[in-house]
Amino acid sequence: MTETTTFDVTLIHDNWPEKQPGYFAALAADPPDGFTFSPNTWGHYPGVTGSREAPTRFHAIASVVAEVAQKHGVLLNDAGVEKPQEWCGDDWNQRITAHLLLMAAHRAPYCGLSLDDLVDFLRSTAPAQSRMGPATDAPVEGRRTPS
Repeated sequence: MTETTTFDVTLIHDNWPEKQPGYFAALAADPPDGFTFSPNTWGHYPGVTGSREAPTRFHAIASVVAEVAQKHGVLLNDAGVEKPQEWCGDDWNQRITAHLLLMAAHRAPYCGLSLDDLVDFLRSTAPAQSRMGPATDAPVEGRRTPS
């Protein structure tokens, strides 16, 4: 059995492009269990806030995104990362990775790309996967390595 932790999760739709007022109605009426919907999350955006039990933060975010997409047809496209180039530690790194994937999933249809295009792109990196990660990174003086 996989060990789980409870993670606080806030996800928004950054409203680009702006959606019709009814787009979020079903989500507002029936957010995921343990979550609340607000049309003004962080003072600006429609989104949900709550807690989710999962093995990692990444999995917590992914499960909420999947539930909202399947149940309401809404893609929450932002995990609240303002500077995704900053890399600070496992928990934050997972949030950044989820955020970037949400951005890709949201923007792909506007670029004429399909889900299969995105998955194929990610799978094309498989030969390099075993050569990535902290074990293969050269130490750089002054740089914090992911924990």
